[in-house]
Amino acid sequence: MATEHRITAADGTSTVVDEYGAATDARAAVFFLPALGVPIGYYRPLFEKAEARGIHVFGIEFRGRPRSSTTDLRRHDWGYATLMEQDLTAALAQTPLADVERMTVVGHSLGGLLALSATGAGILAPDRIVTAASGAAHYTTRDGFLPRLQRRLITPTAIAITRALGYFPGDKLGFGDRQPRTMIGDWHREARTGRFEFAGTATDYEEALQHVTAPVLQLSFEGDRLVSPRAVDMLAARVGPVAPDRIHLTADVNAGAPWDHVRWPRQNADVVLDVMQGWVRSQPSPR
Repeated sequence: MATEHRITAADGTSTVVDEYGAATDARAAVFFLPALGVPIGYYRPLFEKAEARGIHVFGIEFRGRPRSSTTDLRRHDWGYATLMEQDLTAALAQTPLADVERMTVVGHSLGGLLALSATGAGILAPDRIVTAASGAAHYTTRDGFLPRLQRRLITPTAIAITRALGYFPGDKLGFGDRQPRTMIGDWHREARTGRFEFAGTATDYEEALQHVTAPVLQLSFEGDRLVSPRAVDMLAARVGPVAPDRIHLTADVNAGAPWDHVRWPRQNADVVLDVMQGWVRSQPSPR
């Protein structure tokens, strides 16, 4: 059963952080950052399985999702930097995360990108980072001429739709749910340049990736149609100074079924938790 903590960012936006396993060791915890457009409640089965293993978990609902105060995407706008500089900062200050001494940050897709960027920029100070299905968006992450051409065309099309409507209707198009203008612009720039060039911030988050000193594990999934192993490797090449560890989960460990980019937490959470825990235990004791 989750404990809900309501938080308020500096700009007045409110959202929630769910806490699982509060009765366990309060000094250590996992901070989970969700994928683009995915409500934190979607991960409840994963968190409950983690709690049953004695893992203390916090999961944040990013702005724009159902339990936040920003739902009118024509009136409200934000990008990647806002999620890090506003929402993550509020979560760290206004919940029991403030008292956690040993933190592992786990990010799914967009959440993994934010985990790495925010750590490099000093917003987060985890002992370890795990990214799951997180990779570079550049068009060269695709194999073959047609897939690369499709990737080059997708983000400009998304920009055009967003400008016409005032927001991105991902709920109608089958990707990312409803998103504001700046989020789509940040995504488009990385897909075009292969660099993080986030709007509305003075921080160079691409340069910040070179200051991630915590150990990093990058998980990729066989069958993931949105983030290929090449995309994960291309992201890894931008992270330093220590090269991330890599584990590719094949269909064999999922009863022969391909993994899905979004649904993996509900497909076979136990296998993913086994891999994450095994890697964490293999690392030197944190400071």
